[in-house]
Parts: sequence; structure tokens; C-alpha cells
Amino acid sequence: MLITDFTRALERIVPLSSIAFDGDRVGMQVGLPSETLLSKVLFAYEVTTEVIAEARDRDANLIVAFHPLIFPNITSVTDTHRTGALLRELLKADIALYVQHTAFDAQIEFGTSRLMAEALKLQNIQPLTRARESAGGLDFGMGAIGSWEGSKTRDGFLQLVQQTFGTPAIRTNADGPSKIKTVAMLGGAGMEYYSAAKDLGADAFITADVRYHDFHRASHDKILLVDAGHAETERFVTGGMVQAARRALELSNMENDLPFSSLLPARTEPNSVRYYCQD
Repeated sequence: MLITDFTRALERIVPLSSIAFDGDRVGMQVGLPSETLLSKVLFAYEVTTEVIAEARDRDANLIVAFHPLIFPNITSVTDTHRTGALLRELLKADIALYVQHTAFDAQIEFGTSRLMAEALKLQNIQPLTRARESAGGLDFGMGAIGSWEGSKTRDGFLQLVQQTFGTPAIRTNADGPSKIKTVAMLGGAGMEYYSAAKDLGADAFITADVRYHDFHRASHDKILLVDAGHAETERFVTGGMVQAARRALELSNMENDLPFSSLLPARTEPNSVRYYCQD
């Protein structure tokens, strides 16, 4: 199978042109000659030196990443900045890079927020917002909202969030409901969807990269706002991208051309943030 055949199949499940956000950098960011055969695919949260080394060691000549490496753009490819240095490593190793990012976020079945909601074992999971148009007969949307049959205490809920996403220190507002039943979320930086969560009656909203004054806003609205970390809220995307790729191969009748064993979730889990908590 050619690399181009594989990425074309991926777009049946995660279509880039119609779903990815305007201005996002998705698709092929580092390409190989069009007739290059695909050996194996490494699915990774983002590109680092360690991820490139893992792809090379596991004989993968394509990395499918969630986060773009080139964002928003570059003016030169040199080792004087991180992006250029990593691009040079990919080129020297003959490894292609393909990015899904917000297109994957919007995938209702496998997308980032859906994976978060399933990890929390919520029920009746729905997207916070739906795409204006479907693509290829599939529905897409951003965020997720769901409920439990019974409510949880504030402390019990926060403990569950911390355990589920592995966040060393979560940030919340000072005030909010004492009981949590309906939870909305958007992995990564998602405060632009806070109003949708509020309108749908969420008791809590989980996201990341929350600004200070947004916590005041949530206290006024009587919603528990939880910043559970950027990489932490997106910790399940690598496995989700593998699931989506398997479905894409099945739909394209290509599962015999590329065995599922060639779809490799990365063992490396990058996170640029480190937490310091004094005992």
C-alpha cells in the first residue's frame, strides 16, 4: 500500500478539508515521494525527538500525529528553532508526517472529547455543538456532554477527574455546585465552548488552558470549571486515532493490504508541562 492510499482512506473517517478548523495546519506536513510504499504507521500525540526515534526503531515511515508540527507557519528549516530541528530529523530519517488535530477533535465516534466522556463512564454522550454540515454522510461536532444516573459530590468528582486524566494538579473555581451529575468537556484549550456547556445545563465543564478571570465567570454561573491540563485531557487521542484508522481500512476494504499490527500507538507520551508541588 502506498502512503497516499492510506491517508486517502483515513480521510473517509476524519475528513480534513471539511471538518478541520480554518487556519489549522492539518494533513501532510512532511511528505515522501508519491510512490512510496507504507511500511508501518506510528500514531503519536505530537512529534518530538523521542517519537521520531521510536518510529525509526519500529520501522514506521509515517507518523500520524494529533498536534501539528508546523503551526502556524515557518520561514526557514534550520536547527535554530524546535520546528526546524524536528523537520530536519524527519527528513533525514525518511519519515513522513501527517496531522489530524481539529479534524480528529470533531469526529463524534472517536474524537478527543468523546474519548474523555467515555473514560469518565458518562452516559447518553452527545456533542456540545454539531458541524453545520456532515461530510461523507458522517456527523461531526465539537466537545461532549453526558450524565451519570446519580450525582457525585464535588470532591468525589474532582478525584475522579484527577485519576482519569492523570493530572498532578487540577485547577477549579472557588464556588460551584456541591453535586455534579451532568458534565461537559472539550479536550485541550476549549473555553470558547463554555457557553454551549452552560446552555445545555452542565454542572461542570472540563477543559484546559483556562484564564484566571474565567474562573470568576464560572463561579457566577454556578458551574464547576475544571482545568485538567492540556496534554492530560488529550491523553486518549493516540488510541482513538488508531481506532479510527482501523475503521478507515475496513470501510476501504484495505485491511488485507495493511494489517492492523502495522498501526502502532506510540509508547512515547509527550507533555511539555511539568508540575512542581511542594510537600
